[in-house]
Amino acid sequence: MDASIPVFEKTHPRLSVLDWTRNIQRLQEEARVRRFESYELRQKANQLRNETSVTTRWDNYVNNELLRDRIFEVQSWREKQRFTRENVRDEIRALKEEKNATELHLESLQVPLMVSSQCLSNRDQRVPPELTRDQLGEELNKELHTIENHKRVLTDICHMGWEKIKELTNVFCRLEREIQNKDDALELEYHVKDLDRESSDISYKLDPSRIPPESMSEKTYVDCIENTIKIAEQLMSESKALRETMFKAREQAKNQMYAQSQHVEMIMRRRVFDIQRARNEMEWQKYKLESNLQKVEREIEALRAAVADKINPTKLVETRLETRTRRPVLERVQDKPMRGLIEEFERAHTSTNLLEKKLEDALKTYHGMYNHHQRVTKDLQYKNQALETDRRLIEIRKPIHVPDETQFQRNVGYCKMADELVPDW
Repeated sequence: MDASIPVFEKTHPRLSVLDWTRNIQRLQEEARVRRFESYELRQKANQLRNETSVTTRWDNYVNNELLRDRIFEVQSWREKQRFTRENVRDEIRALKEEKNATELHLESLQVPLMVSSQCLSNRDQRVPPELTRDQLGEELNKELHTIENHKRVLTDICHMGWEKIKELTNVFCRLEREIQNKDDALELEYHVKDLDRESSDISYKLDPSRIPPESMSEKTYVDCIENTIKIAEQLMSESKALRETMFKAREQAKNQMYAQSQHVEMIMRRRVFDIQRARNEMEWQKYKLESNLQKVEREIEALRAAVADKINPTKLVETRLETRTRRPVLERVQDKPMRGLIEEFERAHTSTNLLEKKLEDALKTYHGMYNHHQRVTKDLQYKNQALETDRRLIEIRKPIHVPDETQFQRNVGYCKMADELVPDW
């Protein structure tokens, strides 16, 4: 049938109502699935956003606390190292002062060393008869050896002190360097801790999680700090012991040198007294010899006069005897005058011989006494020279005495009579 209005149909195939209904249901189902997926996505996204935000904020908080703890730990180690550094500085100062005092005492030993050497050289000026191996020489040699020993000991101790100062200076510089490193590290840690999400100097970095080269573990870090502090404490302990050794050696040197000096002074005065006593004895012997020489001289003159007096009596008796031999033969009688003259002749010759022998003995005695007088005179000169030599030691040893100490005060100290004197009020 012809239509008044033309109708055009699409060329697509037509669907049935059932298919159309199914399509609608399928779209509804898919829309419901999409809505559920959208809901699940929104829920999970919201949960993820909340979790990541909480995680980020918590990680930031935890790391801030860790940074704060790390800063506190570094500050604690830095303060401990600063305290150790101050102790090391004080110990270096104290050791230098002790070393300077020891060096000054070592320099002061030159005076007693020169005095002792000069005393020995001065005593060598004695002439051979007085050049004895006496106790004073032994004590002077002992004093010289004591000073040299103390000088050697103090020199070694000063060298040890110099070595210890060098070691303490090295550990002091090491502490300074580590403290400076901790100051720099704390500055960076403070800067890192103060950064937040609103900071203007934050940006993405290339491989920020890399481990820097030459990094160390926390245990190694703590061991390194404790090792430095331990080395510093060990060196300070050794330095304290060395300072005590310096003080002990210095005081021991002072005491021993003072005791030896006092002993030498006592022996020196005793030696001077012995020489002076021997000198006085020699002067007395010289005086007695001179008086005896004069007596022997007078006795020799008397003996010579006695011998001369025997000459004429001897001639007389011999002449009488010779004259009586010319008597006539019948008158040559051995009478009493003959026997008396013979006895007189024998006694005259015996007396002359005795007098001549006694004169010879007297001359021998005189010459012996004269020679001994010469020896005594020469020995007296030697003793005067030795006495002057030993007395000169008192002047030589003045530099090692107290400047305002008088000879009387030293003598009182030598004789231990300070408690027996009346004090000056």
